[in-house]
Amino acid sequence: FTGVHGSILWSLKKLVEVTKMDKSKYWKKVIAPQRLLTASSAAIGGPATAAALAQSNQWESLLTPSLLVGNVGYALATFIGLLFYGAANKSLL
Repeated sequence: FTGVHGSILWSLKKLVEVTKMDKSKYWKKVIAPQRLLTASSAAIGGPATAAALAQSNQWESLLTPSLLVGNVGYALATFIGLLFYGAANKSLL
């Protein structure tokens, strides 16, 4: 999973560099390395590791979003996991 996640981030970075989006101030702000690192940490490690990353690098503006994204990810993943369990449990019976 981590390899897939890393390759998606790398591909997104290369896409921005190759296309004209690299010259746009909007895309440089949206796909800033700090935001990608914090979002990646929230997706893989959860809200605690994302908040620790943001705070240790003094990215105070990313502290609250990292907690929110991590917790929303936990909530969605729990719901999806329960759906998969229900589907697998019915197919095994």
